[in-house]
Amino acid sequence: MMCEVMPTISEDGRRGSAEAGGITRSGDLAQDGLATAQLRLRELGHEKDSLQRQLSIALPQEFAALTKELNLCREQLLEREEEIAELKAERNNTRLLLEHLECLVSRHERSLRMTVVKRQAQSPGGVSSEVEVLKALKSLFEHHKALDEKVRERLRMALERVAVLEEELELSNQETLNLREQLSRRRSGLEEPGKDGDGQTLANGLGPGGDSNRRTAELEEALERQRAEVCQLRERLAVLCRQMSQLEEELGTAHRELGKAEEANSKLQRDLKEALAQREDMEERITTLEKRYLSAQREATSLHDANDKLENELASKESLYRQSEEKSRQLAEWLDDAKQKLQQTLQKAETLPEIEAQLAQRVAALNKAEERHGNFEERLRQLEAQLEEKNQELQRARQREKMNDDHNKRLSETVDKLLSESNERLQLHLKERMGALEEKNSLSEEIANMKKLQDELLLNKEQLLAEMERMQMEIDQLRGRPPSSYSRSLPGSALELRYSQAPTLPSGAHLDPYVAGSGRAGKRGRWSGVKEEPSKDWERSAPAGSIPPPFPGELDGSDEEEAEGMFGAELLSPSGQADVQTLAIMLQEQLEAINKEIKIMSLRRKLELHEGRGRPSQETPHHPLPALPVLKE
Repeated sequence: MMCEVMPTISEDGRRGSAEAGGITRSGDLAQDGLATAQLRLRELGHEKDSLQRQLSIALPQEFAALTKELNLCREQLLEREEEIAELKAERNNTRLLLEHLECLVSRHERSLRMTVVKRQAQSPGGVSSEVEVLKALKSLFEHHKALDEKVRERLRMALERVAVLEEELELSNQETLNLREQLSRRRSGLEEPGKDGDGQTLANGLGPGGDSNRRTAELEEALERQRAEVCQLRERLAVLCRQMSQLEEELGTAHRELGKAEEANSKLQRDLKEALAQREDMEERITTLEKRYLSAQREATSLHDANDKLENELASKESLYRQSEEKSRQLAEWLDDAKQKLQQTLQKAETLPEIEAQLAQRVAALNKAEERHGNFEERLRQLEAQLEEKNQELQRARQREKMNDDHNKRLSETVDKLLSESNERLQLHLKERMGALEEKNSLSEEIANMKKLQDELLLNKEQLLAEMERMQMEIDQLRGRPPSSYSRSLPGSALELRYSQAPTLPSGAHLDPYVAGSGRAGKRGRWSGVKEEPSKDWERSAPAGSIPPPFPGELDGSDEEEAEGMFGAELLSPSGQADVQTLAIMLQEQLEAINKEIKIMSLRRKLELHEGRGRPSQETPHHPLPALPVLKE
């Protein structure tokens, strides 16, 4: 190799010196070029070192920051995923609560609408707020559904964006790793050619110029390639920085959307709380309505119980009234016995003029008693009229009871507003019934007073009978003859003349049979006509409607003295002594007529009570009782 490289020495000296000078000049030039190439290589090495230092300084810090930010983003994503899971659970709970609330509202919607329709029908002006509450609840349900749909869409979009950002982060991480590997490879590749070039230059310091030129060209090409790669790396770093800024912006938008979703969820929770409060208010109102309905039912049952009590009291009053009628019938029987005893005493009293005078006094007393009896008859008529009024009031009370039943049926349908009105009406009905009961009590008191009057009359009658028996015993002791020996009255007696001259009464009027006239001239035919046809007079006097009263109470001593004064002179006269038997017959017939009328009165009252029980809704008719037979001239 050395022999081939070294030049051949020519024989010509000039020619050799010229060639040596050219070789030295070319060697100098090659050395100068090599020195410049080495300087350039050193400069390029320095630039490479500076670039590597810059890359080593810049890239690890940015990569560490990127890894930290990536870890933070992952932690935030995990937190957001947990929050999203919690929001989903809360949304499911709110959906379940809203469905439960919808079920409750749909359950009570029909009843609420029915009550609202009834209230509108009763008072169109004042409409309650249940319809507004239902409308508000429906709008709230629709609003919640729309918000749920919006939140779901936003969550879906946010999740998609998060997934895309995660993919982009993974791609950026992979690209950074690839760049680091490429940089490490480039470093190793640049160091190996530099070492090889230095060794060769040191070994072949005086190498040929072609190799040095070739190496410089290769180094320049490598430097240009490295510069191009560094520019590409810088461009890729700028692109990665822009992508990171975009990812950060997208993360910020995702955070903002999550904040909006949280605000929407808080709004949904507030709306749900308001809906729950409205539901509680509706349940409270429903419970209050049920309580009011139960109280109305209790009041209705209490009113029914009071009505039953009133009916029981009325039945007891009717039983007392029947007992009073039985007692009056017994009194009528006692009166018949008294009349029979009186007839016996009259038969015994035909003999003595003193007894006739006493009988005349008793007749005057009986006249006064019959006057009192007339007053008592008027009182009985008034009581019968009051009894009819009470029966009418009782019928009205039963009709009111029917109205109360209808009202109680309507009360279950109209729970709220009609309660006060129904209570007021029922209180009015109760007041009216209490008034009717008070009136019935007053009527029962009046009946008791009538019973007392009847008892007093019976006592007076017994006293009269005792006096007549005593007088009869005295007559028997004085005359010593039996009462059956007395005969009928003779025609033309003084008593017949006395009763025949009584003033003529109009047709249908009530005649007092014991009122004595002033004249004495009578006719036997008239009295015999009255005696033979009592039934005709009874039929003629019956339509007049006069009710025969029982005997009045006690007679005063002055009345007895006046009666003795009136009849004493007449009976002591010859004509008066002869008419005792006719007077007794007239008294007997009059007592029989009174007895018949009392029996008819009792029968009619029984019939009226029977008809009143059979027909409670109709008014009890008032039948006039027959009057006493009228004595006509």
